[in-house]
Amino acid sequence: MKLYKVWKDGQIVLSEQPGRYAGIKTHKIFGRLDCPSGEKKAHAENRVFFLTWNDAIEAGYRPCKVCKPEPDAAEEKRHS
Repeated sequence: MKLYKVWKDGQIVLSEQPGRYAGIKTHKIFGRLDCPSGEKKAHAENRVFFLTWNDAIEAGYRPCKVCKPEPDAAEEKRHS
């Protein structure tokens, strides 16, 4: 079984699920994995992956202005 490093509850943890979002530590920006902007171009040591939109927001990252990631319906219900 493959494990992925993702940010969860303030720390990097191992997960069976890959992150849904990629962030850049130096800019505190996150976006979708297929975003054509900087997430794919960032150096590996500056990348961080998030399982959920809320994980990224709680870590102090802002959504990318190019791909405009949004929380999925389940995340919106939890925080309404």
